[in-house]
Amino acid sequence: MEHLDSMPDGQPTLPEAQTEDHFLNWSKAVLKSPLFWGAAATFGFYALIPHLPLYRDLVDRYFCSHPLEYATAALFFIGMAIIGVKGMGMFVQKKSLTETQIDWDTIGEIENLHERIDVFEEQVQSQPSWLSETYLGKRLLDTVSFVKSRRSVQDLDEHLKYLAELAAEQLHASYSLIRTITWAVPIIGFLGTVIGITIAIANVTPDQLDTSLSEVTGGLAVAFDTTALALGLSLVLVFSTFIVERMEQKQLEQIELFGIEHIASCLSESERVVSPLESAEIEAAQQLVSRTEEMIQRQTDLWQQNLEGLRGRWAEMMDRQQSSFDQTLQDGMSSTLGNHAVQLEEFRSEFLNAYQSTTEQIELMLNRWQNKQEESNNQFSTHLAQIWNEVHEDVISAQTRQTTQIEEATRDIADEIRIWNQQMKDSAEVSTLQIQALNNQSEHLLKIVDQEEHLIGLQKRLTENLDAIRAAETFEETLHSLSAAVHLLTARSGRNAA
Repeated sequence: MEHLDSMPDGQPTLPEAQTEDHFLNWSKAVLKSPLFWGAAATFGFYALIPHLPLYRDLVDRYFCSHPLEYATAALFFIGMAIIGVKGMGMFVQKKSLTETQIDWDTIGEIENLHERIDVFEEQVQSQPSWLSETYLGKRLLDTVSFVKSRRSVQDLDEHLKYLAELAAEQLHASYSLIRTITWAVPIIGFLGTVIGITIAIANVTPDQLDTSLSEVTGGLAVAFDTTALALGLSLVLVFSTFIVERMEQKQLEQIELFGIEHIASCLSESERVVSPLESAEIEAAQQLVSRTEEMIQRQTDLWQQNLEGLRGRWAEMMDRQQSSFDQTLQDGMSSTLGNHAVQLEEFRSEFLNAYQSTTEQIELMLNRWQNKQEESNNQFSTHLAQIWNEVHEDVISAQTRQTTQIEEATRDIADEIRIWNQQMKDSAEVSTLQIQALNNQSEHLLKIVDQEEHLIGLQKRLTENLDAIRAAETFEETLHSLSAAVHLLTARSGRNAA
């Protein structure tokens, strides 16, 4: 126990070495973890926001306005960390294709398959440790394990195909977290939309609409900002994931080609020299096969003969069955036809009797119908004659009444016409008197027109007289003005002389 706990030359004890290895492995796992780098990027991003020289308000609005925006940003940085880790790993994967130190030519020149497998295993084990973590290193180790366990290269191609399919499935599974994040980011954005609209609706108060408008717009801002941020970040994640995944798929295709060109061709089983024992075994096997074929042929011939005899007996039995069946069928047909003829005769007699009885009944019904038809015709003729007489009498009485009414109407019309003639005469006399009055009025109007012309002449004369009077008044005013001016000049001249 003391030997295990302490080591010479100041070296650490075994538990301490295991602890250090465990710590180193844990440190490497943490450093390779996208969750660690995503969390670090999130903290770093939010720590740099207060120090941004440009677009600080815009970043605060879209990244710091609501807790859902913090969650969206954290998921985005974790997703980008996953993509970044995979992108860094692709450089190592690409490096593994060019720096694999395996002498394929030397391995291919070894004729013994077991020695070739051993050399291949030694060279794979001698590769750098970092190569075992790459796709190519894992493919080589799996191939070594397969051929070493079987000590043969049989079905190696199928195993390589299986490894390629398994690697493709593992690659697809490795993107499950980033696909989940890509799905969750827009969902969080839509959740922010729902929360923002809920806040806006809850803050609407019809009584205080002016004061609550700012709260409503704030809720709508949360709704649309979270959705815009989530959709934008999800687009970046989707396209980045697509690019990195396509690059990894191309690397897997290159590794598949590498396996076909080097591993499968190098480990293929070459032609060997057949030993005498093997040739004897082959000859014995061929003889065994030939004798087996002869036995099978004899057995086949026996089966054929038995089948032929069985077929002959079967044909004879079928002939006997056919003849007996024909005889039975003929007997049955004859008896059936006889019974059918008897039944047909009975049916014919019954049909004739029924036909005769039906004919007699139809004749009786026709006679009854004819008698009823004659009676109905007689009744109809009598009724029609009565109706005709009644109609004739009604027509004669109607003609008499109509003639009387026409005569009365004629007399009334004649009286009305006489009254109209008298009224027309009176109207003619009144019209004559009115015409005479109109003639008198026309004469008076002519006189008035003549007087109007005389009045127009008088009006013209009055107008001329008024114009003359106005001119005289104007002249008098002018004289007064001149006299006033003369007096004024005289007064001024007198003052100047004094």
